Amino acid sequence: MNTLEKEYRNLLEYQKFDESSIGDEILKTNIDQISNSAFLKGCALSVFDVYRKKHVYESEYHKELFKETDKEYSEVKVHPDDYEALLKNGIATFKHLFSYNTNAKYNKVIREYRALVRGKYQRVIEQITILAFDKMGNIWLSLSIVDIAPNQAPPYIVNSKIANFKTGEVFSPVDKYYDKDMILSARELEILKLISAGQLSKEISDKLHISVNTVNTHRQNILKKFNVDTSIEAIRYAENLGLIDY
Repeated sequence: MNTLEKEYRNLLEYQKFDESSIGDEILKTNIDQISNSAFLKGCALSVFDVYRKKHVYESEYHKELFKETDKEYSEVKVHPDDYEALLKNGIATFKHLFSYNTNAKYNKVIREYRALVRGKYQRVIEQITILAFDKMGNIWLSLSIVDIAPNQAPPYIVNSKIANFKTGEVFSPVDKYYDKDMILSARELEILKLISAGQLSKEISDKLHISVNTVNTHRQNILKKFNVDTSIEAIRYAENLGLIDY
């Protein structure tokens, strides 16, 4: 397992679930609704369970679409040249959605990459939406709908966007969130670590030999860069990104 795969798997451990709200009956209800939906008939569907860290449902068309020629379906096989970019995308997407999970229900992930389709690598387009949360607001189930992309011509680039269908905002999670070391300046990160340790602006000012005004300006810049309202949210997001390591 390489470093990216480890980071991806570690992120799946980030949420602490309320197990009382993720019972088998609720899971079955969600799967029944999807599998019996007339609107979704004939779609390549899969449901991913973040708590169990595995796919708990794959439609027959999904299995048919992604099986190798003359072989039984086992899993979706991503083109080797697209695999690393797709992992980075997944990591960045998780970091964003887990940090802003109160608004995650409004987000849809749309991505294009190459996968083995009936024995031949083709570009596919996938849309991922959130199906269910636990009582604490953790993302539990996600629904993936995949189809063959209309454009099969090169260049073969992995594209991924998060679309907020409440605000209309569309952005690339990799461009905005994966390059974590570029988000905060060294001074901003130093101040955020002190805030996370419980220090007030005056204490930080004395420790770093800068004015309280300067400390507060850095605080506001951190909130703006993370697009959050409070220092507690900023600390949680920094932890999620791996910027604060206790």
